Amino acid sequence: MRVALLADRFPPDPGGLAVAAARIARQLAEVGAAVEAFALADDLPPGAQRLEEMGEMVPVWRLGPARDAEETQALLFERLCARHNEAPFDALHGLYLVRSGFLAAYAGRYLGVPSVVSARGNDLDRAVHDPSRAAHVLRALDLADAVTAVSGDLARKARALSPQARVEVIPNGVDTWVFHPVAPDEALRATLELAGRAVIGFSGELRHKKGLTTLLPALAKLAESRPVTLLAAGGVRADAAGYVELFQRRHPEVRLALLPHREGPALPPVYALMDVFVHPSLRDGMPNALLEAMACGRPVVGAEAGGIPDAMGEGCGVRVPPGDVDALAAAIAALLDDPARAAALGEAARARVAREFTPEREARRYLSLFRELREAPRRESAAAPALATR
Repeated sequence: MRVALLADRFPPDPGGLAVAAARIARQLAEVGAAVEAFALADDLPPGAQRLEEMGEMVPVWRLGPARDAEETQALLFERLCARHNEAPFDALHGLYLVRSGFLAAYAGRYLGVPSVVSARGNDLDRAVHDPSRAAHVLRALDLADAVTAVSGDLARKARALSPQARVEVIPNGVDTWVFHPVAPDEALRATLELAGRAVIGFSGELRHKKGLTTLLPALAKLAESRPVTLLAAGGVRADAAGYVELFQRRHPEVRLALLPHREGPALPPVYALMDVFVHPSLRDGMPNALLEAMACGRPVVGAEAGGIPDAMGEGCGVRVPPGDVDALAAAIAALLDDPARAAALGEAARARVAREFTPEREARRYLSLFRELREAPRRESAAAPALATR
C-alpha cells in the first residue's frame, strides 16, 4: 500500500497540523504502508525540489513555493502526478481541506487513484467562510472518495456542506510513551518562581481563537483569592501580543510565564508543573495539546467547543461554555480547592487517552480506509482516452 500524504504544514513547520502530519505519516509507515509526504519549503526557489527523510521510513518531497498561490498549487499538482507516474500510489491523503485536501481530491480524480481528505478544524470553522478559499473546501469534499474528520462536530459540518460525501470520524492520537506522567522540571519551577503559586497551564500559541480573552480575565478573577501564574508553552501569536501586553499592565498580580515552543519529549516535565491545564477555545478541531496534557495525567478544564468534548468524554475533566469567564474561573478554582478530585480526573484522563486516542489506532483506521477504497471498483483516470459513443 503506497500512500501520498499532502500536508499544508510539516515539521519543522510549527503548529498542530504539522505535528499531526508527521505523526500520521510515521505511524502509517509503522503499520505497514509505504508513505511519501509532500510539503512546501520556503527556503527553496520557486519550483525547486528537495528530498528529505523523516526518520528511516518516510521520504518527504519539499517544493519551493511560487510568488502566487495559484502557481504554487499547480507546481504541487504537477509534482504529485509526476511522482505517481514514477511509482504509482494506491491512495492520496490530503490533510486540511483548503490546499492539500483539494489537491489530493483533484489529483485523485485526474489519476484514477482513491483520495481521502481530512477536515482538521480551521478549514470548516473559518476557511469555508472566506470566498477566496471556500471553493477549494467545497470541491475537496465533493471530489474525494472519503472525508475524515477529527471530531463529530466537524463531521456534521462536512455532511452539511456535502450531503453525498462519505464522512468518517477518525480522531487524533497521542503517543503515551512520549506523553506520560513524569517528575516536574524543578529547575524551571525555581527559575519561574512558581513555588507557592497556583499554576494554570496552557500549551500552544496564545491567541484569540484559543480563548485568550476568556482565559486571562478568568485568571484575574482567581488572583483575587490566591497567587496565580499562567504557564504557557508555545508563545503568543503576533496579532494577540497587544492584548497580552495590555493585560499585563492592568493585572500585574497575574504572572505570565511564557515559554517558547518545545518539541514533544520536552513537554511532559512542563505539564507536570501545572496544577490545572486549561483549553478554553472558542472553536477547535481535536486539539493535540489537550490530549497531551490528559496523557500526562493533568486535570483539565476545556470549553464545550469543537472536538474538545469528544476528547474529554465524561468524568475526565470539567467542561465549561466557550467564552464564559465566570464559569472558567469557577471550574479552575474548584479543582485547585479539591486536589483529590483533580488527581482522580487526571488519572481518568490518562486512561481515556491510552484507550481511545493512540496513534496506532488512528493509523490503522486510516490504513483500513485506504485499503477499502483501493479494493472498490477503480475509476478510470480522467487522463485516459474516452471510448467513443454512439
